[in-house]
Amino acid sequence: LAGGSNIYSAAAIDDCTNIHTRHDYLMACRNLSEHADAILIGDRPVGNAHPMFVIAEGACNHLCQMDLAYQMIDKAVEAGADAIKFQTYKAEKLVTDQAVAFWGEEKIRQIENYRRLDRFDKRAYQDLFAYAKEKGIIGFSSPFDDESADMLNELGMEVFKIASCEVPNKALITRIASYQKPVILSTGASGIDEINRAIDAVLETGNTRLILLACTLSYPTQLADANLRRITTLKEIYKGFTVGLSDHTEPESSMAVPAAATALGAKVIEKHYTLDRTMTGSGHFFALDPNDLANLVRTVRTTESILGDGSLGIADSEQAAWNSARRSIVASRDIPAGEILSDENLAVKRPGGGWPVEKLDEIKGWVATRPIQADERLSDDNAAPCVSN
Repeated sequence: LAGGSNIYSAAAIDDCTNIHTRHDYLMACRNLSEHADAILIGDRPVGNAHPMFVIAEGACNHLCQMDLAYQMIDKAVEAGADAIKFQTYKAEKLVTDQAVAFWGEEKIRQIENYRRLDRFDKRAYQDLFAYAKEKGIIGFSSPFDDESADMLNELGMEVFKIASCEVPNKALITRIASYQKPVILSTGASGIDEINRAIDAVLETGNTRLILLACTLSYPTQLADANLRRITTLKEIYKGFTVGLSDHTEPESSMAVPAAATALGAKVIEKHYTLDRTMTGSGHFFALDPNDLANLVRTVRTTESILGDGSLGIADSEQAAWNSARRSIVASRDIPAGEILSDENLAVKRPGGGWPVEKLDEIKGWVATRPIQADERLSDDNAAPCVSN
């Protein structure tokens, strides 16, 4: 790979077919890598055979106050989240003076909001990540410029998130991917060509630890616009990739969106999170509060339990009903020893435990080896094939 890593062997590539473009080649390399099935984020495996990875998206809802940020970490831990994420940027590098807000009803200038929220320095993030680690949760942040990305990497951050709005930003994606850390890429408002280019930018660095998130880039997202089938679309197009959801719908008690996402096979869910939805700022009004976050985690875990593993056969929980509700072959009346078994003296009734229904045709013409009472189950103890003289 030009300018990238030399981690793929010719033999491995020979195992792939239908490689016609550079994108095909990069995807084949990724699918043959050690990270094809699961990606380790901190001490948590994330992938199709593992539980949902729940990210509390704290953004800048800490209002650049360390005490609020610490409280957000504490409450996220109590709720059972796997990770808490913040956002790191410098307002002047992110927006022009005249850029208008795209959230809520009040069309203020974006820079007025972002200037209040970009004051955490390297030491602040170092302290927050250390505190999160001490509490048993993964702390990380989404960088929106090169300087922020480098700073977060220097702190040893374990995973990077690239926002939907940065999908066309190849330079930033390449920089982040080159750290060789897991990358979570949101795909809101992006078509397949843009997503392919962003994926290629990651894979060209030799980094195969990439997770894709379906997303609707609308704040808040109306339920009718959530389009959760994007999860299925991404899973079908990018087979083998771990796919999740970045959800911007407003919280509701049923947690229908997280439950449906789980049922559709999402393995990561990110949702905005605040201590108090009434706080001033752009990220609070559509976010989860701590109680909502706990409800989301419970809903996801319950849904995972309900889905099961899809295996067929008799489950342990079905054994009692199987024994009682399945039918056995029984005597329909008293049968004397020596009588030939036939439709005239056989029936099939509950419970199970005797010869099963599917043996009925086989034993017709057999003989009762001893007297059999009405409703007694047929078995080797009372019936056998006729022995012709």
